[in-house]
Amino acid sequence: MIKVGFLLNFTVEYKGGINYLKNLFFALNKHHSNETEIVLFVPQNIDKSYEDLFSPYAKIVRTRILQRKSIAWLLSRICEKFIGFDPFVFYLLKKHKINCISHSNYVYPFSNIKTINWIPDFQYLHYPDLWTSKQLSYVKKLHTKWILKSDVIVVSSYAAKNDLLTQYHNFADKVKVLHFVSQPQNDVKSIEANFDAEELGIKGNFFYLPNQFWSHKNHIIVFKAINLLKKKGLDVLLVTTGSHNDYRDGGQHFGKLLQYVKDNDLEKNILFLGLIPYDKVFSLMNNSLSIINPSYFEGWSSTVEESKSIDKTIILSDIPVHREQDPVRGIYFNPDDENELANILESVLNNNYNFQDLRLDNQPTLEMRTKEFSDQFYEIIK
Repeated sequence: MIKVGFLLNFTVEYKGGINYLKNLFFALNKHHSNETEIVLFVPQNIDKSYEDLFSPYAKIVRTRILQRKSIAWLLSRICEKFIGFDPFVFYLLKKHKINCISHSNYVYPFSNIKTINWIPDFQYLHYPDLWTSKQLSYVKKLHTKWILKSDVIVVSSYAAKNDLLTQYHNFADKVKVLHFVSQPQNDVKSIEANFDAEELGIKGNFFYLPNQFWSHKNHIIVFKAINLLKKKGLDVLLVTTGSHNDYRDGGQHFGKLLQYVKDNDLEKNILFLGLIPYDKVFSLMNNSLSIINPSYFEGWSSTVEESKSIDKTIILSDIPVHREQDPVRGIYFNPDDENELANILESVLNNNYNFQDLRLDNQPTLEMRTKEFSDQFYEIIK
């Protein structure tokens, strides 16, 4: 039995990270529970809902070492900064007999516990202007540390692997691609039965954009397309969810988007729901005309994976990683062309978009994709 440890040492507002871990634990527990045990270390004061989310698949250990601003957490951070080694986490892992620490932004200083670190993407190589010089310096140093000192680096796509190897030429053997798979809610029927459009302020058909409001997510191109359709006299509604804060610009990006909505009188056409429970995200996906992902850059889009898992149409930007994800019901558009996007939206709105070669007969099922995800990670652990 291999004991695999994970540290929940990032903010729980990072829903992409929460969902990634949940899907990874689900897959590994379903197909390799006889060979592995998952141990998730969480902050002492974490809300019980997160414990309930992970406990079906992992042993949960609460600790003050991960509780932000606690004395243990502060001492842990001081040690990491000044001696490059965190003895608190060291003894925590040793106490629970962890064999491998994974996806935790942590480098173990000795060889008796193996280290797997996950780098979601290398966005800063493509869009450095979105980062301050201080942020760029920090993330580059962090990635260099992980790549040099980890036993394995996991990336979510071949596009990300190619990016990594342009900077770190001699580490190809250390890099493994792990395509994650998103699971729909276990009981979609009950979620659908409880779907209340009026409660959410939704009237009629709608498109759904579930991305966080970060600048590279490119919401503005969708807003411009909605504006074009409104000028044509079409009644169209876009529902958005996700955090309104981009840590890189102090919230200015979201303010600009709101101003665009106000300047073009789109208040009735674009609905902002903010952060919502995950079951409601899937409910919105199921009930929408189509999901939209206009992003300029992704490591491996959870939105695309979720659309694949529920067999839903998704309108998505034509970028390499979206092509790599290859959703059967995907409709691609130039992320800088609002006219092309508006035409696609209108076609879907009128229910006359003609899919070519859906390839449904030879597509891997969700179960097959989940098993492959689990098997790939288990081989990495071994």
